[in-house]
Amino acid sequence: MLVLLIFLFSTDFDSVNLSLYFFSQHFQFLLLFSSVFVVLATRDFVVARKIAKFEYDILLLFTVLSVICLCFVDDFLLFYLAIELQSLCFYVFATLNRSSEFSTEAGLKYFVFGAIISCFLLFGFAVIYFTFGLVSFESLMSLVQVTSDPSLLFGFLFILIALLFKVGAAPFHSWLCDVYDGAIISVTFLFAAVPKIVLFNVMIKLFLLVFNDFSIVWSQFFMFASVLSIVIGSISAIYQKRLKRLFAYSTVSHTGFILLGIACVSVDSTSSLIFYVVIYSALTILLFSLLIFSIITQKNFPAFIANWTSAGLRNYVFVISFTLALFSISGIPPLAGFFSKLMILLSLIAKQHYITSLVIVIVSSIASFYYIRLIKTFFFVKTSKINLWISSTKRQNGEFNIGLFFFLNIAFCLYPELLSLISSTLSLVLF
Repeated sequence: MLVLLIFLFSTDFDSVNLSLYFFSQHFQFLLLFSSVFVVLATRDFVVARKIAKFEYDILLLFTVLSVICLCFVDDFLLFYLAIELQSLCFYVFATLNRSSEFSTEAGLKYFVFGAIISCFLLFGFAVIYFTFGLVSFESLMSLVQVTSDPSLLFGFLFILIALLFKVGAAPFHSWLCDVYDGAIISVTFLFAAVPKIVLFNVMIKLFLLVFNDFSIVWSQFFMFASVLSIVIGSISAIYQKRLKRLFAYSTVSHTGFILLGIACVSVDSTSSLIFYVVIYSALTILLFSLLIFSIITQKNFPAFIANWTSAGLRNYVFVISFTLALFSISGIPPLAGFFSKLMILLSLIAKQHYITSLVIVIVSSIASFYYIRLIKTFFFVKTSKINLWISSTKRQNGEFNIGLFFFLNIAFCLYPELLSLISSTLSLVLF
């Protein structure tokens, strides 16, 4: 079925602008590439936990279908249908662990907030359609250049709020932390790696192309949301005692960095954004593959950071890989995560946002504390009565993920100009 979907959506369509189609095709490749490795790693967990629920595979297929549709959206109608199909799958995924109160609570919160935000999104689409009778991105792109009707800006603001919620940006981030913490680890992995890629693809097309003439309005909104996301994500993570909740706030912080690339509204910032999304996706897959590998033999997921004490004495290879992944995702030079953050900061400086850049550098330096605290827990803390025994007698798909993305992390470190060239080419296609 996946091969059929690739074939269907790789066909050229006359109604789609050629540059948008070229851009969407490359994002589709990144999305499918990530999805394959997410499925490989989560399959280990599903088999080990004996999750034989047939709906898991069906929901996974519908999720892949929805995100591929989102890759090629060129009107509001398809956009709404695809994003709602994805949301419905995620509501069920969040509550898959029916015996857990945390999972049930997280799924209920996600459903309630998601339904409200869907109303915001639909209302924004409806205002634009009832005023102008248009739903196509290309038609709206032409209309925005010749009209100053306030209804267009009014509907656009509702769409902006809904999309910021969907990507988990502050101040609309609270649902993300609850869902990450309450869902089983395979579902958390799916939430972290797959939907954000395609949503940022849609946001790039919608804001940098369709509503580019409103950039004075939405760039300030994005700048505020991005800085707030970085500050809240970095500071709040320091006080977390649960591992998945810590990574949820880390995700909020990284979302803020990606939004900065949109807020700068330039070719260089768009190139930096694409570069950051690719690096972030690779590091997310590596990090969660390591997590799943480490708990595959455990009856329950060690939810608290204190449960990971002395892990370094049990499996040195695992902890060294985990340490390098954490250093990279925190932006320690010369690893791949450092170059992605550096490019975003250079885009900010090019737009003369000096104070914002200084604040982000300081907050990001503070954020390194909670990554270092994890490493300290792995190697030096030995007081916990419940220790992880990280071992496996059976070969896992996750081992392939760990080896491949660990190699890619080193390759990006040695040859960052290759990915930079690809991202620059894609950004030039849009502009």
